[in-house]
Amino acid sequence: MSALKHVLEVIDLLDNPKVNGGVVKKFFVDKGFSDIQVIVETVHGDKGFTDFITIMVPGGSGKSSGGSSPTLGVVGRLGGIGARPAYLGMVSDADGAVVALATAYKIAEMRNRGDVLPGDVIVTTHICPNAPTRPYKPVPMMDSPVDIFTLLKREVREEMDAVLSVDATKANWVIKHTGFAITPTVKEGWILRVSPDLTDIYVRVTGEPPVVVPITMQDITPYSTPIYHINSIVQPWLYTKAPVVGVAITARMALPGSGTGPTNFMALEQSTRFVVEVAKDFTMGRARFYDPQEWETIIKVHGPVADVFRRNIPK
Repeated sequence: MSALKHVLEVIDLLDNPKVNGGVVKKFFVDKGFSDIQVIVETVHGDKGFTDFITIMVPGGSGKSSGGSSPTLGVVGRLGGIGARPAYLGMVSDADGAVVALATAYKIAEMRNRGDVLPGDVIVTTHICPNAPTRPYKPVPMMDSPVDIFTLLKREVREEMDAVLSVDATKANWVIKHTGFAITPTVKEGWILRVSPDLTDIYVRVTGEPPVVVPITMQDITPYSTPIYHINSIVQPWLYTKAPVVGVAITARMALPGSGTGPTNFMALEQSTRFVVEVAKDFTMGRARFYDPQEWETIIKVHGPVADVFRRNIPK
């Protein structure tokens, strides 16, 4: 299974100063994906606006049709796909949107051809070709025209039983690898062990040893906490009880999120294949993001901690 066509077409679609949510919706409609649902909402903020996109690809026995197969959420996390007028072209930060939309494209195409996943897959991301930037060390980062909590609340849905959050993670000296990496599972304020099932899928997709992002407690605190965060890759956990795993698009050198030119289509293709394979195995009940028995033990012995981190975020 290849996702190269899907990634390249999505890159070409997004690398356009005139792209918006309506253009992306038309892309899926023109492909003939009549069974999927594409919703576009324009969201305004203090620094501009963005088009938030939700794509639901129904499964054969998914919740949307009254079934019970688990639902996977795929979040394309980013500030913006472009930083115009400061920089011309698509920026590194667009990676999350590219993988999310390419995943929706691939799974919708599979459905049209007869390979229907058991469970629903819900993809969320947003389209902003002219987002602002902000200072960050070691290299500048993209900002968002809309408050991050406004976006996070839309990125996760109650129906999601697990979430993959895809984000460019190149602006650091911590995870240095050309390709992609995954984070440990984050659930309700706990950083759990790395999922063995997801590492198995990583190896299957790449043929290489699994690469893990060393996230810390600081990274799961809300962005409103004025401390260092590697980025916002696991922030969606704040608005869901579902387990969240980050899929980080990485590089060997520190690259700014606002930089144009770093788009690595091979890393994005691998990441898309990984997300699609997780969608297959998770909705089939073959892959788990965490061990439920271990989770019960953690809560029984140590108790919940989510409220400690959620105190100062908008409801």
